[in-house]
Amino acid sequence: MVVALVFVLPVAILCLRSVTEPTFGLENFTRLLGHSGYRDSIVRTILISAASTLLALVFGYPIAYQMVHGGKWLRTFLTVAIMAPYLTSILLRSFSWLVILGRQGPVNKLLAQVGLEPVAMVFTPIAVVVSLSHYLLPLMILPLAATMRSLGDSRTRAATSLGAGPAQAFVRVYLPLTKPGIQAGSVLCFVYGIGAFVIPALLGGSQGSMLGTLIHSAIKQSGDYGLASAAALVLGALVLAIVLGFQRLTGMSTTELAGRSGTVATRSPRTGRRGGRGLKLAGRAAGALDRLGVTRSRRLPKILAATLGALVLAPQFIVVPISFASTKALVFPPVGYSTQWYAEFFTASWLDPLAVSLRIAFFVTIIAGVLGTLAAMGVVRGTAHRWGALTSTLMMLPLLFPTVVAAAGFYVEFERLGLVDTELGIVLAHVTLALPFVFSVVSAGLRSLSPVYERAASSLGASRAVQLRRIVLPLIAPSIATASLFAFLTSFDESTVAIFLSGVHVKTLPKRIFEALSLETNPTVAVISVFVMACAAVVWLGYVLFRRLTQIWRSNP
Repeated sequence: MVVALVFVLPVAILCLRSVTEPTFGLENFTRLLGHSGYRDSIVRTILISAASTLLALVFGYPIAYQMVHGGKWLRTFLTVAIMAPYLTSILLRSFSWLVILGRQGPVNKLLAQVGLEPVAMVFTPIAVVVSLSHYLLPLMILPLAATMRSLGDSRTRAATSLGAGPAQAFVRVYLPLTKPGIQAGSVLCFVYGIGAFVIPALLGGSQGSMLGTLIHSAIKQSGDYGLASAAALVLGALVLAIVLGFQRLTGMSTTELAGRSGTVATRSPRTGRRGGRGLKLAGRAAGALDRLGVTRSRRLPKILAATLGALVLAPQFIVVPISFASTKALVFPPVGYSTQWYAEFFTASWLDPLAVSLRIAFFVTIIAGVLGTLAAMGVVRGTAHRWGALTSTLMMLPLLFPTVVAAAGFYVEFERLGLVDTELGIVLAHVTLALPFVFSVVSAGLRSLSPVYERAASSLGASRAVQLRRIVLPLIAPSIATASLFAFLTSFDESTVAIFLSGVHVKTLPKRIFEALSLETNPTVAVISVFVMACAAVVWLGYVLFRRLTQIWRSNP
């Protein structure tokens, strides 16, 4: 009900305004599709998202393979390398890429050392594709790893025992079997990429702008709600077409895709004539590599995956020396060192937005935790399981729908209700974004819990309330704790909605960071990155310790 009222209704009203603002008709779509600049923005959005998805697949496949088949230490390192950036704000990662791809960054300095001219990469589509693919990488790797984990390596060993070389066995046997993971990861990356806003806004400039930046500028700068609504509807239609096409191709449900669950691994890949010629050509190339002896080394794939993992982690740590820079210029390595930016962070201009973000995240965690847990219990254990498919789809909708479209809907509707530039408005919006995580995590915990305990308690006369309080809730406490952590991080880290709904009176930390990166180069953002990484490490260690203590408590009641 909360998702329907707070999420679906504003988006529906936004879509309606595309044909009613300022007058009834298709004028906004005519402007959007008739203007060459707007058309270029639509095409650029599709091309950048496709290129980022392809780059994420190229980098993600070898990493996912070694996460499943590599040694223990390599698997651990790659898991940390992939998940650590996921715990860091997209704004902070964008700042890292501003440093890396800047005129005085390590990439251009490396080019200068080999005798090449520096290349202007920031404020171009190149910067957007690189940064966006880095952001999308976990969404590609997790479905791939789930698929690979279900396959094992027995088929590959059987192929090699019949005379196939390592490369041929991989291309002809293993690669086609991972098609479900490739499909799921590609759709997730494309859907999330096509709705990107922060990365193109900070790194794209006019050359790399996408539909998300067009929607933001139309609402916040021009006040052209009709054009923004039309662009949002086009963006939503693109996402809907992609998801429906994927469902038709694979038969996977929306909740499975949104949840990025391991169910993708159980789908049988459709093999046939499609792609047969490409596989034959790839098989011949693999055979040539086998004959040359290039593929005989077992260390080479591990070294490649470890190198890629290190490259994924590099943007996380490059901000550490920048946080001690003595000047505002984003030069790597810094020309001098100082702690002035740490002192700058502990001023009201940064601490006040931090307090606002923490306060909002606290209320979102409480509200989303309670509502999401109740919804999960109703679907899995209660009478609401009759409407389980509809409820699950509705709950997962915010994960698949572009956040920038939802943010535009929130802004247009909340402005009418006086909720823009208020903490209540941001809390309501963030609750709808956090609910899917709470619902999916708690639902998984409830499904893994055998109902035999509740039946035994019921046979002894325990009421339903007593069963929930004394049996169900204690047993799913780890799931609720995990869900609460996700809800907190979702709200605290969320930037798109916060940028739309924040203003003069209420300014969240993401909004303050966005302003700092949009208007100036401020190394204080690097200080925040350092603190966020430290806090993420502490929270993760606390979570692991909590799970371990819970397991000990369960084994020793």
